[in-house]
Amino acid sequence: MEELLRRAVEYGLSLGAKYVEVRWQLDYGRWAGLRNGQFEFSAGFKSEGVGVRAVAGGGLGFAAAPSTEASAVLEAVERAVKLAKAAGSLRKRPVELSEESLAVVKYSLPPIDLDPLDLAKRLDEHADKSLTVRRFYASVWTTEKWVATSDGADVYSKVPRVYVFAMFIKHGPSGSLQRDVFLGGTSAETLRGAEKVVEEESKKVSYLLERARPISPGRYDVVFAPEMTGILVHESIGHPFELDRIYGREGAEAGESYIRPGNLRVKIGSDLVNITDYPAVPGAYGFYLVDEEGVVARPKRLVQGGWATEFVTNRQYAAVIGVHSNAGARASAFDREPIPRMSNTYLEPGDWDPEEIIRDTKRGYTSSLTQSGISTTLGIRGATASSRAT
Repeated sequence: MEELLRRAVEYGLSLGAKYVEVRWQLDYGRWAGLRNGQFEFSAGFKSEGVGVRAVAGGGLGFAAAPSTEASAVLEAVERAVKLAKAAGSLRKRPVELSEESLAVVKYSLPPIDLDPLDLAKRLDEHADKSLTVRRFYASVWTTEKWVATSDGADVYSKVPRVYVFAMFIKHGPSGSLQRDVFLGGTSAETLRGAEKVVEEESKKVSYLLERARPISPGRYDVVFAPEMTGILVHESIGHPFELDRIYGREGAEAGESYIRPGNLRVKIGSDLVNITDYPAVPGAYGFYLVDEEGVVARPKRLVQGGWATEFVTNRQYAAVIGVHSNAGARASAFDREPIPRMSNTYLEPGDWDPEEIIRDTKRGYTSSLTQSGISTTLGIRGATASSRAT
């Protein structure tokens, strides 16, 4: 594989490219599902191919081949270079990449020895059987990548992941309530305590359906529990802080941002708000040590003291604003172009414990879970499914 990647890089340069990046990616694993304790499906999956990016003629092009045959990969290189030159002829400003110290490294994590169907059955045993619907989807898979670039990056990685999705639905005289639970990470240890989570959250659905009451209209303080905080940070900070989104590249695809290119210094919250994105959190679902461009991961201090201070970027957009890349280039599959994407994004903890916060809140609610989305341009647009007065 290494020889093929190097050959592809050299071929791209011979076609007139200024920069060539070749990435082999292999994803393989199994997934399974249960509905109300009954078998739904169990299957294996595999996806393998090579993605190519090239900078040529002032533009950037991407192409992919669902094969590791040399002829298919070299043809993808040709297409990437042609697309780059075509795009460059329409650009007012040529594409540049930030200068970086690039990694030459191989790393891997221990495999995850779990069977998805057995995992789903084990968790279902702890779910509330009075629910109308209880569904479990479990997946265990591994991603292998090898990235080689014309300016020196050479990175191989092998990272396993486990993922569990649980859906709990209860119908009753007063209506219906649904609760979704997501669990997983890059080791089996991330599922420690999963049985207790399933037991508690599935019982909570019936409890809330019977006892929850509408909140009276008014102005309240809201105390977010960790899950709500994570969703808020992910949607209202993580995505809007992806620099390609800020510059409008994803306007017709994934959306835009409330932050504008001409005003990157934005006040986000109080002086107590500090938000970080860090790929190398051990066990976390978004774990990686080096991004798809060969830049070593580090903490991204997105918000400090309530102010926007850094953005998730790759080498292209880092060059646009005159900074170094912070290793934000990510691709979910071999045929996906690496673009700026958050990894593990979280609110830094303060020095109060939850009960202190609740005691200090004179008129408000705690919000523990949600089933709705958040707009990256307008702010929160969903309502919580669970709350209690404080």
